[in-house]
Amino acid sequence: MYLQTLAGQPADGDENRFLFAWTALPRTLDVMANFGMLTELPVPSAPTLSAYGLAVQDFQPGAQPDQATANRIAEYRAAYQAVMNAAETEPTGIPVYKLVNNDGFLVTVAEISAALSAYEAHPSVDIAEMPVGDPTWRYWTAFLRRAQTHGGFRTH
Repeated sequence: MYLQTLAGQPADGDENRFLFAWTALPRTLDVMANFGMLTELPVPSAPTLSAYGLAVQDFQPGAQPDQATANRIAEYRAAYQAVMNAAETEPTGIPVYKLVNNDGFLVTVAEISAALSAYEAHPSVDIAEMPVGDPTWRYWTAFLRRAQTHGGFRTH
């Protein structure tokens, strides 16, 4: 998970990333679900290369595309980025698919705000971040709060 600046660029520095241990993400998702912080939405379909008349070879290092191919590459990249940046206009939490995939989905400030609002409204919030049990949770919520004041975060 990599924090985004308000300009939509990756923020520099180790403090601007969050790495989950292999076993920690499922536990964290379970806790988030219990606090009502997640939403179940279908994974959006990314555009296919063939829809733009492209092939993997067009993206290989050293490829020298002609102008028409370069234009199709730019169109494909814009369409792909639009899918990675897509979000509901009024989210009620963070879509699960954005957290379980490492494709570069943007978790928006609005999604984070909705998730944190659900969390903070929960009756058990006062004890949730106490230093007992899994330490990942308090670091994760601190990262979410930090991402909320920036430009969200991307999952890679």
